[in-house]
Parts: sequence; structure tokens; C-alpha cells
Amino acid sequence: MPRPLSIWILDPYHTGSHAAWANGCVKALRKAGHNVILHALPGRHWKWRMHGAAAVWAQNWNAATQPPDLILTTDMCDVAQLKGLMPRHWTQVKVAVMFHENQLTFPWSPTDLDPEHGRDNHYAYLNLSTGLAADQVWFNSAHHRAVFLEAAKRWMERMPKPKPTGMVEMVEAKSKVLPLGLDFVGWDQFKPQQGMPSWSKVETPVLLWNQRWSWDKGTEAWIHLVDSILERNLPAEFVVMGKPFERVPEGWESMKEKMGRRCLHWGFVESDREYIEWLWRSTIAPLSPKQEYFGLAVVEAMRCQTLPWVPQEHAYPETMPQGHLFLPEGQWMSALEKRQWQDWPLKEKAYESQALQFEWSQIQDLLNDMVQALLRDEL
Repeated sequence: MPRPLSIWILDPYHTGSHAAWANGCVKALRKAGHNVILHALPGRHWKWRMHGAAAVWAQNWNAATQPPDLILTTDMCDVAQLKGLMPRHWTQVKVAVMFHENQLTFPWSPTDLDPEHGRDNHYAYLNLSTGLAADQVWFNSAHHRAVFLEAAKRWMERMPKPKPTGMVEMVEAKSKVLPLGLDFVGWDQFKPQQGMPSWSKVETPVLLWNQRWSWDKGTEAWIHLVDSILERNLPAEFVVMGKPFERVPEGWESMKEKMGRRCLHWGFVESDREYIEWLWRSTIAPLSPKQEYFGLAVVEAMRCQTLPWVPQEHAYPETMPQGHLFLPEGQWMSALEKRQWQDWPLKEKAYESQALQFEWSQIQDLLNDMVQALLRDEL
């Protein structure tokens, strides 16, 4: 049996899917018998985290600090800087980086001036150099790995000479896919006491938004859907959860007033129990994001038998059950008018079962195998 390892998890942006992954890794690796310590920074100021997180941690390391066997961090950490600032006797410490998203393909907000001034290229290169410096590069989906590597090749082609050769190929050679693990333990106990009606018997669907309130998640498409439903007076109710940010998308707040009594819930939910209860009460989760590298919130909705209406893009072909009918934004209203959820080709249990494939109990062995392979220098 392999010896227990000393593992540090460095999470520079500890919120949302980043925090869920870091906390889940801690539990999974401890369950495998390893000694795990989590070092986390608040989930805000993402640009500064990419620049400064590595130095914040490294300043506390010195010659007397006992190094771990392995460091796991995320794409919000500059791994090249991290390795450069490590004490000299830490050269044997392995570093793996988990890419939740990347700055080569992530859509920039229309209000951000960095692309206009070319500063977005700097963050793209931070991701590239991080991948180059890491001992292994993990992506949360095969889709994410493919789009990152393709975008990296195009990005390098545009750079002036002289430039490093084979950089993207080196990152590709040490890259792997590790799906996000989710903690679904105890979720069944929060089902409605009166039981769950099948989709075929639902007359008034409850439409769910459980994403962060951010432009890249497709808030414009959701606002348009709500407006269209209200204009045509179609039967529907709404549950709007998710985390707001300082800049709320235009039209988002006024949407609440338009919904009126149709809005069963509005706002971020602190309680896990309340969040799960609203998932169980929802019928359909329509979503048309600008990007989706895994889709944690959609998988959570599926766990509670909420039907995802998503396009055949992004990472969705990897997370949907076989036989799923993809439904892009342009077909939502027609599907509502035809009450398409009532004769959906797959049943509720198919989505619940698919979501459970991403439960930590199904992912933890893969995670531990990847950790052990990294320590054995196996790519």
C-alpha cells in the first residue's frame, strides 16, 4: 500500500466551484489516508490573485518549513512564480494545477477595458506559463482541455519572434482530465414531503436559475425568456438563486418586479438545505451561457431531477445522459408552448443517475490514482 502523502491544497480564489473542488479534494484525499492541509484566499479580486497569490504563500516558507510531497492548486495561481519563490530544498515538491477556467477562451465582460488595451493577453500568458511550470495540468472536462490547447496554439502563433517553441505541446503532454467531484450525501432527505410529481404531470413548470449573476452565464438569454413568458402569459413560475457580484447584469434587478408573484424565490441562499429544497421543487433549468467548462450548477440541478435545457455546446455533451435532447435558447419558447417537458424522451431518474456519476465517491479513486502517478513521474 502506498505511504500516506503530505499534500497542500492552495486555493487562491476560494468560492463557488473553486471552493467546492478544494473542500472536496481535502475530504477525498484524507479518506485515502493522506495528510492534507488547505490554504485558501478569499474569492474576490481575481486579477490580483493571479498576480499575487503565489507570493502571499511563499513568503511564509523558509528553510525550516517542512515541505509537502505535493501541492495542488488552481489556474488562479501563477505556478511559475510559486516554484521560483519556493525554498531551494523544495525542488522535489510536485505541483499539479487544476484548470476550472482559463483566460484564453473565457469571455471577457463588455465592461472590462483590459481587452481593448491588450492586457487580456497578459492573463492568457499567465495560464500558459502556469501550465508549462506545473508537473501536471488537470482540466475539469475534455472539452476544456481541447479548447484551451487549441486557443493556446493560435495565441502563440500571433506572438512576435523569438518565442518559445513546443510550449503548447509540452503542456498537452502532461495534461489530464479530472471531472469535478460533487458532494450529494443526504440530498434525498430534502425532497418535498408530498412527493415528486413526474414531469408528465406538471402543469405549471418552475424554471430555475442557480448560476452566479454574471454576464458569462447567459443572463441576457434568461431575461429574454422571462420577458417572453410574461408577454405571452404562459404558465410558469421562477426560482432565482445564485451569487450576485458587485456589478449586477443590466435588467436583472428589474426582472424581479416583472415576475411578481410568479417568483417563488429570489436571491442567494446561504443554507445548503434551502438551496437543495429549491432544486427539488424546480422543473426546468434553461441555460445558454457564453462558456461552460464543466457545469457544476447544472449537474446539481440534475441530481434533484430538474430538467436541463442546454445547447449541444461547451462541456454539456460530457455531463448529459445518453439520449438527452439538447435545446438551445432559440427553441425554449416553442418547447414551453408545446409543453415539451411533459413528453420528454428521458425520465427524471436518468438525470439523477447521471449526476451521481460525478459524486465524490465516484471521483475520489481517480483523483488518488492521478496523485500517485504524479509522484511516480508518470504522465
